[in-house]
Amino acid sequence: MTIFRRIFGLNRSANKLKTTDWLFIAAGLAVFLIITLWTITKSSIWFDEAFGAYLIRFNFWDIAIYTAADVHPPLYYWLLKLWSICFGNTELALRSMSVLFGGVSIVFGYLLTHRLFNKKAARISLIFMVLAPMFVRYSQEMRMYTLVTAIALAATYVLTYAINTKKKMPWIIYGVLVGLGMWAHYFSAIVWIAHWVWRADAVRRIAKKGKFIKTLFSKQWIMAHVIAIGLFIPWLPFFAKQMFTVQAFGFWIPSVTPDTLVNFMSNVVYYQDSGNITGWLATVFLVVFIAVIVLAIRVYKNQNETERQAYRLIMTVAFVPVLILFFASMPPLRSSFVDRYLVPSALAISLFLGVTLAFSMKLIKSKLSIVVIAIVAGMMMVGVSNVWHLGNYSKTSNASNNTRQIFEAIVAKSGENQPIIADSPWLYYEAVFYSTDKHSVYFIDANTQYLYGSLDMLKYNDYHKIKDINVFTSENQIVWYVGLPRGADFKTPYPNWKPIQEVAVNDSINGKPAYKAIQYSVQN
Repeated sequence: MTIFRRIFGLNRSANKLKTTDWLFIAAGLAVFLIITLWTITKSSIWFDEAFGAYLIRFNFWDIAIYTAADVHPPLYYWLLKLWSICFGNTELALRSMSVLFGGVSIVFGYLLTHRLFNKKAARISLIFMVLAPMFVRYSQEMRMYTLVTAIALAATYVLTYAINTKKKMPWIIYGVLVGLGMWAHYFSAIVWIAHWVWRADAVRRIAKKGKFIKTLFSKQWIMAHVIAIGLFIPWLPFFAKQMFTVQAFGFWIPSVTPDTLVNFMSNVVYYQDSGNITGWLATVFLVVFIAVIVLAIRVYKNQNETERQAYRLIMTVAFVPVLILFFASMPPLRSSFVDRYLVPSALAISLFLGVTLAFSMKLIKSKLSIVVIAIVAGMMMVGVSNVWHLGNYSKTSNASNNTRQIFEAIVAKSGENQPIIADSPWLYYEAVFYSTDKHSVYFIDANTQYLYGSLDMLKYNDYHKIKDINVFTSENQIVWYVGLPRGADFKTPYPNWKPIQEVAVNDSINGKPAYKAIQYSVQN
């Protein structure tokens, strides 16, 4: 790998962090914790979170079996089960694992920029990482996106070591991280493809004529990917089945449009789609967007080749996955472009901004650079405030989740030991999370169509399943029936059920009617 020593001409001192660096990291993590934990329990858990919370009721083998029937690999759920054993099953406990991996991601982001550039680039990048709205949003969610980001940035950091050494261990670690990424989320693959793109470009620039393929497919590079593939092989049949199911039978993800990429960038900064950004916020976004592009071009032109190669690595991880996912969502393939699948890129964009503005201080007045840094940080703070306000509001369905609120409203009007019946398995997953011994949540087997693998946990288990509604109501003459009519008629499920009272909860963001629950007296 001697040829790759030309890529990063780094001295050993560049890899060492001083006490002040660790103090900056600690301060950044402290701010990040405050920002994420401030509203981490504001929103009720939504279906994807509820699926994971329900899944960890089972043993590790069953977790693998049930997630194989869904659309994701099992690593995150295994870790979540271990986490729950240690810290419990509350919203705060289960969501806090994402905060942990968010912090790990930030540390590796700092280490990466410090190693490739300098402490100024690392410290400015740290500001943007801590304030990155999309990253804050998914650090508050009981899902695998910050885990994938931590693995992706750790792998990128290890890669910068591996290419500058003849030792096997860095390549082994890199291969293990690539494999773990695939066990965490399949779309980590777009980060690994970005690494391939960057490496191919690096080889193209330094390889001798006719030696491109041989240099690209070096023994170390092949070894790392053999390790990654070897780790993933046991899950490969399930992956193939899941991909066939999604691509052949459709999925919920909307098609990409001309606004898709613009919306992604506006969400990275403001956590708002571009159509909702108006007035001065829109003007500042446009001006800063153009200014960053101009500065990036000037920075690149003024860098030496070593700095350029490092800069290209950051840009590749930041933007190539976005483009890959966009073009992979074009017909005849079904769309798979979802912002949260690109959380690693969202954080890498913070690194790109930090490095660009750090190096721009050599090109423009320092005071002006500081003003630009402050403006970008301010824009992201607006984005964080939007995260705090919106919580897990879905921009796809234009609805927020208020399952906890309707459950609390039922409990406030209910006597003890009055069961709550969810009108769908999807709502049941969410509501059962809040179930208690005195107010248990159930679903009706006969009314459930087990069309999707995500319902296998209900299909093959009897936990809180009502198999015979007549037997159930003979033992429980007063029941609550809850659903999400969203303003539509909420019909009485059985003719012998007589309504007593009802409660309703409006959407916490748009104020529209959302949840309704009716208390019934059953006349047997």
